[in-house]
Amino acid sequence: MKTYLECIPCFVRQAYDALRQVTGDEELMHRVLRRVLAASAEFRMDLSPPEMAQAIHRIIREETGDPDPYAEIKARSNAAALRLLEEARPLVEGATDPFAMAIRFSIAGNIMDFALTSNMDELDLSSLVERTIRKTLDDAAVDALRQAVREARTILVLGDNAGEIVFDRLLVERMLPAKVLYAVKGSPVINDATRDDARVSGMDRLAEIVDTGNDAPGTLLAQCSATFLEHFKTADLVVAKGQANYETLSEADRDLFFLTQVKCPVIGRDLNKPVGSWVVQYHRGGGHV
Repeated sequence: MKTYLECIPCFVRQAYDALRQVTGDEELMHRVLRRVLAASAEFRMDLSPPEMAQAIHRIIREETGDPDPYAEIKARSNAAALRLLEEARPLVEGATDPFAMAIRFSIAGNIMDFALTSNMDELDLSSLVERTIRKTLDDAAVDALRQAVREARTILVLGDNAGEIVFDRLLVERMLPAKVLYAVKGSPVINDATRDDARVSGMDRLAEIVDTGNDAPGTLLAQCSATFLEHFKTADLVVAKGQANYETLSEADRDLFFLTQVKCPVIGRDLNKPVGSWVVQYHRGGGHV
């Protein structure tokens, strides 16, 4: 997916929000924002938004000397999600369709996206469980994913955010006894899940944890490690979580499923769905079905 003009102010806001996490030094913030604006001005619009986000967050880490500006937010997200997991699990296990309910909770966790908001207080976690139960999904797409899981011996799940990874456990549990590989980022970027988050969340007890080998949001295949690319190529089924994975893989050569919330008009236009939609989308090597 290419970058649109509306993405540019979002890049700048992301940078400002990240800076607020680590410094009150206005001179430093001004210097970083000037570099971000300069980089935005030179950015090729035919590239995906996560490629610009990668460049921005490298600037922030370099200028601030903080290798993980979102570390505290990630820890709080994981802790909040682990508390909610105790409420969510019996609802999945007692549901008429546990697989569909697990998908709902996996997508619900995508609200923990600090590329869109850096303030945990703005996230309505208190009603997450209730909203998850009521949310409608495309039944045909859910059934298609269910059948793909049944037929798969190896499943690669491309994770998205810290916190969200906790709810992904409910879905991964429904994928067993297939061999599940869960992919995280090779190093910190925004609040994307890393190996540390996999351990904290308990995902490492269910799946083999692999990483992409780089620090880009989403999955930039051209930058991923040879090991990861082999997993991506050979897995019977790939499930990609979150907007950044959609942005980077919407033209991927292989079949896969996207699970995400539509959180901005740009993604909504690309998917032809209104903002607020929860998406289970089958992608057939270069196009949507």
